[in-house]
Amino acid sequence: MAKNGNSDNSHFTTRNKFDEFYRLNFLQSEKGVWLAQFDKPMPINIPIEQQEEHLMKHAYLSDCNITFVKMYGYEDPKEMIGARFPQLFDNAEASNLENLRTFLKTNYRVVQIETCEIGKNGIRKYFLNDVVGVIEDNYLVRVWGMQEDVTLQKSESEPENSLEKQLTPQQLNVLRLTVEGKKIKEIAAELDISPKTVEYLRKRIKDKFDAESIPELVALAIKFGIEIRKN
Repeated sequence: MAKNGNSDNSHFTTRNKFDEFYRLNFLQSEKGVWLAQFDKPMPINIPIEQQEEHLMKHAYLSDCNITFVKMYGYEDPKEMIGARFPQLFDNAEASNLENLRTFLKTNYRVVQIETCEIGKNGIRKYFLNDVVGVIEDNYLVRVWGMQEDVTLQKSESEPENSLEKQLTPQQLNVLRLTVEGKKIKEIAAELDISPKTVEYLRKRIKDKFDAESIPELVALAIKFGIEIRKN
């Protein structure tokens, strides 16, 4: 992920109860905890439309815990620190813009809002977020967030997030046969494609769902409710 902005957070000092709360939970929480700061602090007396533009242009991820990083499919915070908000949020989701406006209109504090974001390899991720902004001298200077990954629950409850919607027919057939325990050569013969094509398609599927192994991919497919043929 491309990085922008200054990720040096050594100048940070705790100045209010929100800073203290999130700092205490930074390493201990099972949820993803993140901190965003600004190239230029945002004046809170400008119109909402200008606040939206300012936040998307000048806010960047300055710190996060390892739980947060793994939610997106990464291993090291350095892979994400410095990312701009447009690199994380799916701008095609109207709900994301509406949530941003809600945050700006409710004194920079929201609880349990759902966002659709972009993980490693472009994978869609869904999170429930508690977000709070820190105001100093009438400027929004940083934003703390704590989030929970609800991607799997979302996929199970909404048909548009099913495997059938996320994979090509050929990828779905390869995955289904893999779950049934077929070997690469058996899959290739049944689908009338080459073994190399099967290997390539399985790799693409693993990358898409951030699975590190075939057993992990199979387990994930079963959780998604993939239909398999019974002998």
